[in-house]
Amino acid sequence: MNRRGSVDTMTIAAILAVLGLTSAATPRGVVRAAFELPPPTGRYAVGTTAWRLTDSSRHETFTTSGEFRQVEVLAWYPAAAPPSGGLAAYLREGLAEVRSFAKLFGAAETVFDGLAEVRTHAGLDAAPAVTPRKFPVLLFSHGYTSIPSAYTALLEDLASHGYAVLSIVHPYEATAATLADGRVVSLLDNAGTPLPAIRDVFGEWGTEDETMGAVTRATDAAEQIRLLRGYLAGLRRTDLALRRWVDDTKLVIDRLSKSAAGQLAARLDIGRLGVFGHSMGGVTAGQFCLEDRRCRAGLNLDGIPQYGTMIDKSMPRPFLMVYSARPGRSGASDAIYRRAAHPYYRVDVRDTRHLDFCDMVFWGGPLRERPVLGTLAPLRATEITGVIVRQYFDQELLRQRSTLLGGMPLFPEVSVRTFPR
Repeated sequence: MNRRGSVDTMTIAAILAVLGLTSAATPRGVVRAAFELPPPTGRYAVGTTAWRLTDSSRHETFTTSGEFRQVEVLAWYPAAAPPSGGLAAYLREGLAEVRSFAKLFGAAETVFDGLAEVRTHAGLDAAPAVTPRKFPVLLFSHGYTSIPSAYTALLEDLASHGYAVLSIVHPYEATAATLADGRVVSLLDNAGTPLPAIRDVFGEWGTEDETMGAVTRATDAAEQIRLLRGYLAGLRRTDLALRRWVDDTKLVIDRLSKSAAGQLAARLDIGRLGVFGHSMGGVTAGQFCLEDRRCRAGLNLDGIPQYGTMIDKSMPRPFLMVYSARPGRSGASDAIYRRAAHPYYRVDVRDTRHLDFCDMVFWGGPLRERPVLGTLAPLRATEITGVIVRQYFDQELLRQRSTLLGGMPLFPEVSVRTFPR
């Protein structure tokens, strides 16, 4: 094997490890992974729509064509009435979303094709609800190289409780994204391997498990900061990716009045803006809330550690960190958040792993053949995630006190700590 082939193999193995996936062999036959999304728990019907933005101030760094950066938004919001026609498809970017993931996973390309038959509970391009007059807004970012549609259960549930949720699809760093001209682009090149820029980012994370283990074992906050700062100093490519994602998020907010579809734009209350995400998306939420005062509250679903500049700065707004039970990760970013956030909430969810905060807990197939999910039942994991996110934003944006964050033991799997202002 030549040196280039050896490097590519090692890089792909590193990507699988970071995603929480092993490289164990998977049967090449098709495994039907179809499931039924849990129904939203709120009182509103749900609508969904999409739009795309072009940022003429930034060129796309993943291509050499000179085109400008494009960002896609998948919106979920309270609808005026239950869907009267067909429901929106679960895979908003089509089969490319899961086929790219299957290749990265090392499984048969069609192993998740059954997801194409899954439908959401949302009406496509439905009219917004008449009340409330204005919807509080939540911005969401997926994980790095993740599947944009794999967070549907959480996002449409939030919409059923009165939120407009804008899910930002970061092109070339998601399994699939649709550009304004209809092209679907992914994180893979024509040979089916991760793009060089993707491999560069994951290549910087090679010592992350070891470093986070050292951080969580350290009992002195100053030592934790020293270890974290030393690790973060070597993440040049990661910092560039984080900058892209924060700029994508700012673009979505800056262009809302001009880009949001139809009647929805006039109904969005940017004065009540929360930002959250899973994995790299959660880290993006932290950096955005540090930089942009339009953010009223931020939340990170298991994105560890907090990259960017928060380690040296403070932000006058609340932040909530949700830790899974991944070994050597719980509390790894506390030294950053305890000093920076005002206040800082820490939530730990027992018996979970990194992927338990998205719909992949329902997918089955190869995801259940490998040890990449926790032991919580899928419906339980989804219920817990939904309550944590909703009660936090209800408290910080709507001034409705959270019983969970206030100490009420709603779930035996969940522990909560608050570090005051």
